[in-house]
Amino acid sequence: MTACLYAVALSCARPALALDKQGSAHGGEVAGADEGFGVSGSLTLGSALYNPTYAARPDNTGLALFRYAAHADVDLIGRRLSVPVDVNFFTDRERKGALVFSPTEGDVILGLTSTWDVWPGALEVGARFEHDRPLDRRGFSQTYGDLRLRYLYSAAVLFPGLEDALGGGDVSGWFTAGAFLLNPTYAARPDNSGLAFLRYGWHMEISAWKEHVALGLDATMFTDRRVANSVKPTELDFTPEIVGRLPPFDLHLAYERDMPLDRGGLVQEFVYVLVGWQFDLKGDHTPERPRTMVPSP
Repeated sequence: MTACLYAVALSCARPALALDKQGSAHGGEVAGADEGFGVSGSLTLGSALYNPTYAARPDNTGLALFRYAAHADVDLIGRRLSVPVDVNFFTDRERKGALVFSPTEGDVILGLTSTWDVWPGALEVGARFEHDRPLDRRGFSQTYGDLRLRYLYSAAVLFPGLEDALGGGDVSGWFTAGAFLLNPTYAARPDNSGLAFLRYGWHMEISAWKEHVALGLDATMFTDRRVANSVKPTELDFTPEIVGRLPPFDLHLAYERDMPLDRGGLVQEFVYVLVGWQFDLKGDHTPERPRTMVPSP
């Protein structure tokens, strides 16, 4: 929701909240401090510009309009041992008057991560626990815990001339493999059928002009533990974005499309804009590459 160098919904007939609310710890940076205590992160304000289906509560009622989010990385031993914290709130555009600004859902994510250099990138090992609940009424809430491995990469490490060619930019991102260890409700398709078992993900960003401008792409797939082939993807969530950065601020314009892969059924999509502000409570430096991550699936 999601930095020292930087941090769904389910069973109803309405479309699922496929947007994941957690990003890679420390913004997915390959390099970082390996010792010391610090607290850093970001504050984010977002709005859905086009939203025919994205719900405003865990029971998939309403239509999300605004998103308020905060992310923090609490580094206990640098990036060797970090506690990422994400808090997200959504509002419902179907409410009347000023109530469209009042949160209808609250999500809290707590985690533990450890990142280590694995040439030519870094390996992040992490576990997170999430709880989502409605705020304006009683109703369905969701809880899950997962374990993830992320390999963080930077093409500029392998090809030093790339940074100059992009005017101080890079081609960077990460690959993700994860498993839902605790999952009573998280669905395996946009229509809320099945029960998610594995998560495969890929994030890539092409940045230029000292990273003031970037193009990003997220692709995430889920598998269903309730089918015979529980490692075969049953859902694909695809999110391209355009990013502008003027530290400590950044602006994201993104489109998300979530679709089933093993059958026909619900396809959900929406367009949203996010504004992020980076902070570092140590106050002794500005992160070299400050980033607000769009927490896509």
